[in-house]
Amino acid sequence: MKNSIIALFLFLMQFGGIRAQYVIEDSAELETLKKLPLEKIYLHSNTSLLFPGEYLYYSMNCINTMTNRLSTISRVGYVELIDENHRSLFKQKVMLVGGKGQGDFFIPVTFPSGNYKLIAYTHWMRNVGLSQFYQDDIVIINPYQIDQENLRNKKEETINLDVVQVNNTEFELEDKSIQLQTEKNVFGKREKVSLVPRNYKGPLGHGNYSISVRLKNNLDVKPAMNATFFGDKYLNSAKILPKNINDSIYLPEQRGELFYGRVLDKEDNPVVNETVIISIPGEDFQLKSAITDKSGSFYTYVNKPYTAATIIAQAIHKDADNMVSLIDKPEMEFETLQFNDFTLNSKMEKAILERSVYNQVENAFYSAKPDSILTNATIDPFDGGSPEIIKLDEFTRFPTIRETLVELVPNVWVKRLDNGNYTFWVREKLEKYEIEFESDPPLVLVDGVFVPDHTSILDFNARLVDRISILRDPLVLGDKKYLGMVVIETIEGDYLNRIVDHNLAINDLEMPTSLKNYFNQSYAAENVDKFKNIPDFRSQLYWNPTILIDQNSNEKNYEFYTSDISGEYEIVLEGFTTYGKPITVKKTITIE
Repeated sequence: MKNSIIALFLFLMQFGGIRAQYVIEDSAELETLKKLPLEKIYLHSNTSLLFPGEYLYYSMNCINTMTNRLSTISRVGYVELIDENHRSLFKQKVMLVGGKGQGDFFIPVTFPSGNYKLIAYTHWMRNVGLSQFYQDDIVIINPYQIDQENLRNKKEETINLDVVQVNNTEFELEDKSIQLQTEKNVFGKREKVSLVPRNYKGPLGHGNYSISVRLKNNLDVKPAMNATFFGDKYLNSAKILPKNINDSIYLPEQRGELFYGRVLDKEDNPVVNETVIISIPGEDFQLKSAITDKSGSFYTYVNKPYTAATIIAQAIHKDADNMVSLIDKPEMEFETLQFNDFTLNSKMEKAILERSVYNQVENAFYSAKPDSILTNATIDPFDGGSPEIIKLDEFTRFPTIRETLVELVPNVWVKRLDNGNYTFWVREKLEKYEIEFESDPPLVLVDGVFVPDHTSILDFNARLVDRISILRDPLVLGDKKYLGMVVIETIEGDYLNRIVDHNLAINDLEMPTSLKNYFNQSYAAENVDKFKNIPDFRSQLYWNPTILIDQNSNEKNYEFYTSDISGEYEIVLEGFTTYGKPITVKKTITIE
């Protein structure tokens, strides 16, 4: 498997650029691509019934269809919610680590009542189509909107509860290798529950799981698909690429998130062998390089976390007649999706009203119960280098960048070229001062934006600049060498808004879902006074998207507290063993 991934990587490196879809040119390419297994995705979601003001939580499991184990191929997954008009109401990007990812989505009051489809996929899975995608039914009931036409019984019949129950039974397949143990089965309000997932199968039970504890649904909505049923339903998913020579394919995002673009001249002809710098600006900027192919196309992977919502592509050789563009991934077509036919009836009115009131109260006190976002590891834009930093406020300021470099910044100067333009120059650490220059110019950026024409910023207002960082070590970006780096940071970080350049393509970035520690209510002694006057109408008592069961965690205890809502709650553990076996375990507890 590892050899297949390496082979595909080497195959991609032979081709400097691609279009939104790559065309298989010969049998050698086809054979290489077919060696890489396809994927399928299982989402463990916390519920299949949502109201405005509630969260859909999910844990993503990307699975290698050859081995049925977590996939190490794709680094990015996608989740979408589709309405009955086949429109995508939200799309989320999920970063995958070893096949695992997580996310959540808040249901707004603008979403109408209706039957929806929750889908999940990777870029690589798009080569098969919707049949390969994870698909599950979601019902949204929005009591704040008058129009409930989408959930009205068009046949003017009451819900057939027998049919609902029959449909539910196919989802109730459970595995007994892991048991969910609590100290008792009946609890009081605001009481601590200690949950232990106990593995009785040793290494055969080791794996990656997620746990949800939620009030049982009393509106006869088909439950969310469980892992065991998923394993059966998607058993015959495609395992190898179903393509032939001259077919277009979606390449896997195996080295990170994939971005495409093209460089064309004024007559829309491709510009070949043009070096393109792709950057994500900001304090923790990222830089990538690509070279256009015979169609003028280029691509790059971004494999580090980013905080900016913008990506930029620039041709390194400025030509007034050339145009750089970034190409969005093609949108999905959902016309063939089939939707559930859940409908409302008058018997549901009390339950809907009660749940709506509970949600409104919970949201009113949300600030007292926030989730915490896990911070990503700090991205070092200098890749371990130690820049010299000049903070301009510590010196007498000068009007322009040119004067500032001359008066304040050591080891950096400006050289006039034979064509009349200017270039920055950085003195290498061990370079003698009497030698004017011996190497390549430095890489120059302003607020993380690559500056190919150094002349263009010499007269930039230095009073807008916060600091200048100088790296004096040689570096390589793509096929080009640079002696050092000069990074100018403005006070407002708004350099990109101040420039107009058609050689520069700017696209908005859809931010990936954030890793979170989900709020876990505690009524331990130190918290009693803090929460005693705050109502607790949680229907979701606990959510943990990442549970590892191995030789070191068999007796691990997970604690949560009950709420003020009495009733039956279902504890659900879903996931896959390290051998690829799907596991579903459930336990019911009662709150009185």
